[in-house]
Amino acid sequence: MQTHGAQPELKGFEHFLARSPDDPLGWAAFFSERDIWVSRVPARLDVMGGIADYSGAHVCQGLLGCGLLAALQPRPDRVLALRTASMDPAGLPAETRIPLARFERDGQWTSYADVRALFAAHPLVDWSAYAAGSVFSLLKETGARLPHGFNLLLLGSAPMGAGIASSAAVEMATLMALAAALDLNASEHPLAEYGQRAENEVVGAPCGRMDQLAVTHGHAGRLTHILCRPGSIVGDVAIPPGTAFAGLNTGVRHSVAAAPYADVRIGTFIGRRILNARRAERGEAPLAHLTELGVADFNATYAALLPETMRGAEFLERHGSHEDTATTVQPQTRYRIAGPTRHAIEENARVLRFIESLSRAGAGDDAACIEAGRCMFDAHESYRTHARLSIPEADFLVEQVRARTRSGLYGAKITGGGAGGTVAVFGRIDALHQAIPELSAAYTRETGRVPDLFEGTSPGALEHGVVRYRRSGNTWFEAS
Repeated sequence: MQTHGAQPELKGFEHFLARSPDDPLGWAAFFSERDIWVSRVPARLDVMGGIADYSGAHVCQGLLGCGLLAALQPRPDRVLALRTASMDPAGLPAETRIPLARFERDGQWTSYADVRALFAAHPLVDWSAYAAGSVFSLLKETGARLPHGFNLLLLGSAPMGAGIASSAAVEMATLMALAAALDLNASEHPLAEYGQRAENEVVGAPCGRMDQLAVTHGHAGRLTHILCRPGSIVGDVAIPPGTAFAGLNTGVRHSVAAAPYADVRIGTFIGRRILNARRAERGEAPLAHLTELGVADFNATYAALLPETMRGAEFLERHGSHEDTATTVQPQTRYRIAGPTRHAIEENARVLRFIESLSRAGAGDDAACIEAGRCMFDAHESYRTHARLSIPEADFLVEQVRARTRSGLYGAKITGGGAGGTVAVFGRIDALHQAIPELSAAYTRETGRVPDLFEGTSPGALEHGVVRYRRSGNTWFEAS
């Protein structure tokens, strides 16, 4: 089992800087003698909320020890030079060069649609599209004009496709470093919104803003309570003493750009549109967010209105639009409506119960922790039955945790957009230390895969800040 612990990227970056210019990987040669701005963003563990974020739900997110570092340096030409690499020192870096002129038209920054088309015609590797899209988003939204380009190194210990918000880490690390280099006050700019726009409108992944907010505003050793309307930080949530959260990666690659996630999102927005049509008939105000509707009211008044499935063409003929700018209803696709809509409404209520349970859990208070864990089990079941975004591998891990609830494990659920990725596990620290090897061994026997372990915690992007490196002779140091 590979364990992803605390902040290895910072040491990795300084190691790369110390290499000689003739190093065969060319890391040192990538940078000139100009100052380098370095930001570091953690991965997140979706403890509760997940795919309800785009429906205006409450969510609860934790920060992991692994993450991603962005190192940005001005260069004399107007080129964005991107290098991406994992923490494997033997891995060859991928490099992409984009003239900033490709982002311009008639002396102005071009449209998101034009940049999306550019990237679709010339696909960028791995993290590069998320980073380049984030650069464009900040430049366009702030109107900054640049006489120069940038070298941008992305160095990550959080694997892509694991359901731990590695894409948001790329976006926010890039945005934090670029804002600092341009002398923009990060607190005065909605960087999380810029990151979401890059992912929605450039990459084409219909995510909410939960991940960008969590990895930016979260704090080490605590959970972050966010209300996604579209995004405000409610506050920190204390983790009960003697307990912890960890993640086990199924090894099944997840993507929010994939059809299952997008189709569930579309089904949820179709559900809201149908409910609002009935509310209009009754003279009631429309729901700006689906989760404004409580569970009891939904069950009593609205649930029976929703079909189990509906073809896109039928919906468009009846209602015209699902009013979601991040997705498009396909006429020939049959969408599930009732299940995804119910999941969002019920998940919002579960998150609040989960947070309330944790708030009552003092040292050794198993009852409150068991209640919080039950919320996680229920969330997973809803992923499986209503959203249908679970996978057999995640179901197996969750059931293995459920079988150990009398041994100090409290709950488990699939994370993020589902359809792959990681399972979040909550338990006593001593129980987790004993159970993780057992869970890993059982999973390997069942699937043939060895799950990665995500543990620990680290500061959010704002808490970590941006470090400026300056060169003196052959030595780089942190500038004040």
